[in-house]
Amino acid sequence: MSDHPDGLHDLVTRAHIARRLHLTRGALGRATAAPGFPTPLGRLGASEVWRWSDVRAWAEGAAGSPHGPSPEGLRLAGIRDRFRGAGFRLKLAPDAGGDGWTATRVAPGRPSSSGEAFHGRDATEAAERALEWLETHH
Repeated sequence: MSDHPDGLHDLVTRAHIARRLHLTRGALGRATAAPGFPTPLGRLGASEVWRWSDVRAWAEGAAGSPHGPSPEGLRLAGIRDRFRGAGFRLKLAPDAGGDGWTATRVAPGRPSSSGEAFHGRDATEAAERALEWLETHH
């Protein structure tokens, strides 16, 4: 993850946590209510915020448990962290036809709809293909 002097890049809302760990709204509610889940640092407007590094540490310990992320969700978080560390974002979305997933590498300051796309049967396969690109280009 890229360093930021004031740590703002490390702050996440519920929506960020759900997206990074590949959690549904219900799974996110169970996670944030689970024993040991980090306490929010405060609020940003109407949203509670957490330090991503604290949430990630909790997720690594809770992976595969009833209230934690799936192993797939934790793997996707790791891949997304690698992209953030390289200065990119990785957007994951189901394909329009419902027959797979797309991982889109998004450069800083660019809209999420632009960028190089990688396809797979599921989110993890698409993200793994994007990671192969990252490892050979950075």
